[in-house]
Amino acid sequence: MNFSLKRNKYLQDFQLLNHDKVKYQVPLILRLYGALNLVNLKSENRYILCNFLDQNSEKFNLREDIYISNNEKSLNQLFLLALTKAKEHDLLQALYDEYLTSLKAISQKKEFKEILF
Repeated sequence: MNFSLKRNKYLQDFQLLNHDKVKYQVPLILRLYGALNLVNLKSENRYILCNFLDQNSEKFNLREDIYISNNEKSLNQLFLLALTKAKEHDLLQALYDEYLTSLKAISQKKEFKEILF
């Protein structure tokens, strides 16, 4: 499959994800996490997870600064922590929205546009 067809497929998949009232959010969050890793945006993935954990740190009783302590954890551990906490506190929609908002911002980056187009 050539690159332009693959790009259009990813764009269509993203547009399907971008709507309210998604029934099964956990598999979609997992796919978004995996897709960012697949296209070598692991640092952006780490930032999304840290941002979610930081915004909800009072609810999660996280006493440490997540932006500092995240370097001690692997990306998979950070993802599992965020996903587990989101499930426990009924914040899956918030984690899903964090991914969608961040993906929109990433897609607007000049460097990313140059890669795609």
